[in-house]
Amino acid sequence: MKKIVILGFILIAIFLIYLVNMDKNVYYLTLGDINGKYDYSFYIKDYLKENDVLERYVYNFSSGNKRITDIINDIEENVKFKDVTLKNALVKADLVTINIDNSDVFEKLSVESPIYGQIYNYIDDLCVDLEKLFKVLRKYCKEDIVFLGYYNPFFDNADSSDVIDYINKRYKELCGEYNISFTDLSDLKKYDSKVMFERVKSIINKKILEG
Repeated sequence: MKKIVILGFILIAIFLIYLVNMDKNVYYLTLGDINGKYDYSFYIKDYLKENDVLERYVYNFSSGNKRITDIINDIEENVKFKDVTLKNALVKADLVTINIDNSDVFEKLSVESPIYGQIYNYIDDLCVDLEKLFKVLRKYCKEDIVFLGYYNPFFDNADSSDVIDYINKRYKELCGEYNISFTDLSDLKKYDSKVMFERVKSIINKKILEG
């Protein structure tokens, strides 16, 4: 009987050790737009792996030119890749990063004579979609979500630059309402995977590695 009790304590101890180590592992899901062969999210994956905390990296639900509505549709349709569905990945995820395709806004600002009133109205409509996305995300994911803001290729144009500032301001406010970390990229003139990674890394260090 004594041996059985001791064996029971050993099994419980092993299970508790397993749970502690399992809690340190990070299931990382990236959504939205992926840019190039080595996107910012790949740097994040490597960083988590170097720190020996990466459980799984899921990037197959991302692709080029992913818009807000595309992500919403993917979640609602619960798209599947191999052994995982998107809803299941969101439930399991300890970290989700989101980068939204911004080509539609940039195209509207790049014409010879932008109609700024219409662009601001368009951004307001995007914010309605973004709030819907955040609601859907938070329905399944209760852990850390990081949203990347827009970079600004229009520094030499005050009016267009104001539009980028406006969209980042609105997006940041929505992130705050849904406890989502906002990564400010407004000082960048172009997509820069390494800088994007460095800024998300600071959030990872604070919320996950040091938390």
